[in-house]
Amino acid sequence: MTSIFPARKAPQNLPRPVHWATAAVCKNPDVHPETWFPVPTDPLGVEYAKALCRSCPVQMRCRTDALNRGEEHGVWGGLDENELRAVRAVRRAAADKEAAQEKQAAQEQKDASELAKTG
Repeated sequence: MTSIFPARKAPQNLPRPVHWATAAVCKNPDVHPETWFPVPTDPLGVEYAKALCRSCPVQMRCRTDALNRGEEHGVWGGLDENELRAVRAVRRAAADKEAAQEKQAAQEQKDASELAKTG
C-alpha cells in the first residue's frame, strides 16, 4: 500500500543529541581504559575506579545502563562486579515477587468470577 504522504527526513543541518557517555569521567583520555576493569582481587584498583566514578556527572545513568545491559565485568556507575550482581539479584527477586502477586490476584479474580456464576 502506498502512503498518500511523501516520505520525510529530518534535515541534515539539525543538531544531533549528544550521548550521555561523552560527559563521563571514563572518557577522559588521561584515564587508562583498564582502570575500569581491575582484577577483582585487587581492592586498591577496585576502590580507585569506584572513587573516579563517584566524581562522574553521569554516574547514575552509567549504573542504570550497565545493569540494564547485564554488564558482568568491571566497575560501572560506581559499583564493582559483586555489587552489580547483588543489585541484579534484588531486581530479579522484586520482579518475581510482583509476578507472583499478579498471578495470585488473577487467580482470585477468576475464582470470584466462577463463584458468582455458580452462586
